[in-house]
Amino acid sequence: MAKLVVVTEGLAGLSHEVTGSWVTIGRAEESAFQIVEASVSGRHCEVRLQADGLKVRDLGSTNGTFAHGERITEAVLQPGQTLRVGDVHLRFETIIAAESSAMPFVNTMLLKGGASRPAPAGVARPPTANEPTKKYHVLFVDDSREFLEVFGEMCSVLANQSWETHFAPSADQALVILQQYPIDLAVMDIGMPLVDGLQLLGIVSRRYPGVKLAIMTGLATESNRATGLANGAELFIEKPVSTGDIRVVFNMLNDLVSWPHREGFSGTLRQVGLQEVIQMECTGRRSLILEIRNQQMRGQIYIEVGAITHAQVGDLVGDKAINRLLSLTGGEFQLKPFTSPPERTVQERWELLLMEAARCCDEDTAFLAKKATERPLKASAADSSPAEADTATPDDDFVVMATYDGHWNPVASADN
Repeated sequence: MAKLVVVTEGLAGLSHEVTGSWVTIGRAEESAFQIVEASVSGRHCEVRLQADGLKVRDLGSTNGTFAHGERITEAVLQPGQTLRVGDVHLRFETIIAAESSAMPFVNTMLLKGGASRPAPAGVARPPTANEPTKKYHVLFVDDSREFLEVFGEMCSVLANQSWETHFAPSADQALVILQQYPIDLAVMDIGMPLVDGLQLLGIVSRRYPGVKLAIMTGLATESNRATGLANGAELFIEKPVSTGDIRVVFNMLNDLVSWPHREGFSGTLRQVGLQEVIQMECTGRRSLILEIRNQQMRGQIYIEVGAITHAQVGDLVGDKAINRLLSLTGGEFQLKPFTSPPERTVQERWELLLMEAARCCDEDTAFLAKKATERPLKASAADSSPAEADTATPDDDFVVMATYDGHWNPVASADN
């Protein structure tokens, strides 16, 4: 059995048992654990017992919820630790019965249709010594607390304790959690008040480039999909409505969060164009160094939060270096972790840089094609009679052999 016991003078002895369901603490009568004290909000916070301790979430209280000596949006308490709501202190206590075998509570009720189904068989099992110790911090952002609770609990079971899940019903609380925890993956809904999921996606991708991002929404339109993927989301998923759907979505998210960042990713220029690579990385607002090399040269393009800030190859820097690197038709490239460039030599937007590089490349191609057509003409002049050859100079573009006015009229040489 586990419970919260009030230790503040005047309210000492007041307690409430906590279980695997969320328990609301507040001054209002409808709160499951009512604490009538002026500093406590009507719905101050909520707590839930889980495998790793007591999960605490603030509900937008006026005077704050505190754990570990700091004001929190959410936290996990261990037995013997103290929680403060307003000015009231509560201690988390547990009594473990010898004959009981505690299992984490799993709520498998599905929101659509209200049907209740059993948890997936064979999912909840204790970790073994051979299992990885890495625990991923996953943040779910959705204004539906019911959905967060149901889906989060299912994911916690499916993850077999390899996930530490965090929940935020609004964009501002999501940003607070991102400051407090090393979030690996943020999954957000689109339809939220004030700041929607697409706006939050842009903010998170700029501020936290190392966080993997996914959209999970009931508004799965093609427009939202295109906008989400263009602003940094690596997955765009429709909200699951059944146990089987939840398992599929979990597998996709788990694969995303456990897949390492593309450090060392490489390819050949014959298979993938540098323009496409740059467009993909800049659109995703990533930070990295794109290294390009062939047998003759080696250069780097620095991309910082989706903007090209520096480029260099040999003695060339800035726009000239970009144009030179993007003109290569063979070689290799590699994406490397970002470090600050030695200088910032590029100011233009990446879209304009790619357009200018394409224009320069087209001009070079046209020039080379023109030169290629000139060579056989001059070779023909050299093979003609000496008198005809003398009419051509090294700077002539063409050798005029005849004119046409309805009939061909040979042009006499200068010697005739």
